[in-house]
Amino acid sequence: MSLFLPRTPRLRLALALADAAWLAAAGWAAHVVRFPAGAERAAKLHELLGHPGLLATGFAAMWAAAVAAELYEPIVLRRRREVAARVAIVAAVWGTALGLATYLVPSWRFGRGLLLITTAAWALGAALARGAAALWLRRRPRPRALVVGEAGAVGEICRKLGEHPAAPWEPVDGAGLTAAQVAEEARRRGAELVVLAGIVSGADGLVADLTALQFSGVPVVVASELWAWLDGRLPVDELSPAAFLHQPGFSVMHWELFNRVTRVVDVAAGVALGIVGLPVLLLAMAAVLVLNGRPVFFLQTRVGQFGRRFRVIKLRTMRPDAEENGPAFAVADDPRATRLGRILRRLRIDELPQLVNVIRGDMSLVGPRPERPEFVAELARTIPYYTFRLAVPPGLTGWAQVNMPSAVSGDEHRRKLEYDLYFIRERSFGIYLLTLLRTASVALVGTRR
Repeated sequence: MSLFLPRTPRLRLALALADAAWLAAAGWAAHVVRFPAGAERAAKLHELLGHPGLLATGFAAMWAAAVAAELYEPIVLRRRREVAARVAIVAAVWGTALGLATYLVPSWRFGRGLLLITTAAWALGAALARGAAALWLRRRPRPRALVVGEAGAVGEICRKLGEHPAAPWEPVDGAGLTAAQVAEEARRRGAELVVLAGIVSGADGLVADLTALQFSGVPVVVASELWAWLDGRLPVDELSPAAFLHQPGFSVMHWELFNRVTRVVDVAAGVALGIVGLPVLLLAMAAVLVLNGRPVFFLQTRVGQFGRRFRVIKLRTMRPDAEENGPAFAVADDPRATRLGRILRRLRIDELPQLVNVIRGDMSLVGPRPERPEFVAELARTIPYYTFRLAVPPGLTGWAQVNMPSAVSGDEHRRKLEYDLYFIRERSFGIYLLTLLRTASVALVGTRR
């Protein structure tokens, strides 16, 4: 639903198309530099175009690496040096991947000289495109959005909209407006959007008048949709129980065909990842055994879909006496973790044994991270809708994990739930793939927020 908010720039799509166009131009320019004009250059270009598999691999590898490096995130564009470093990493990964592809498929001919020139040219163009996008974000005219509803929620929305680097609207504080004043104030201030903040009862007429305003030409959205677009989360404070019924995205939980297909994908991908990651896992197991001793693996009860309990399998990263004072949430620099354990956690290698849980059906590749029964019971008492995250299978990685660090406090678990609810509503193969790619980015550079 957040895709249809009015006047929202499609910056991610524009950058992805620009990258593709520039990659095609860089490949052509490499042929111009590498070969003289005439029959030889034409023959080389014709040979390249005669291998659609090579072209598809090149574009797919570029987009995948760029998504993993978060080059399509507006919030990253403001950091020039970081953008340049990420572009350089993507270019190096892309060049290596394409070189490996031509090695594995000898009929795909793309010489080292062409590859080097194409890689350098694309990196330059990608950096310039993001510099232009960052400049546009700073100077673009922003339409006004009138924010109405509960006073506290209105002030918070206006503050965050004013500070958010990717916000496409200029907020106008409409706290205290009566139902009859909203339409007139929107026209007077030139607002092209009305945002309803907080959970407002329809008894005072505000919701009814806003509904009429929506059908008179002025778009009206609830604040949860605004944050879904900006941050990829659904704020708990902005949701009423009815929202889970009238938002059609949540019904995907009961789409049997989708659930069966995702199960097949989980098993196939889990087996493939297990085979590819086996050498790394064996080395990590040997390191744990030598440096930390037995046991190598750690088994712990977690809560899965619909409250079913299962035993999760991980490499041991903590000292044997880590919970002598009782269960406690893991933190970023957990003092209970061993020196090797911190490294394994940072690179997510300790999670590899959970592929067994994925193949067995306890978990999915992507979903809300499973918590311990003690923590679920405690958090369900203090956070509204917390048990709703149990409606889908837990994941090896998750949307919340790639958008925020480990949650320890109640507020952090509330924010984590907001990301989980967004994932449940938007659950699709697209967000599965995006989460997996961002997991690779998190393992290398950490979370964005």
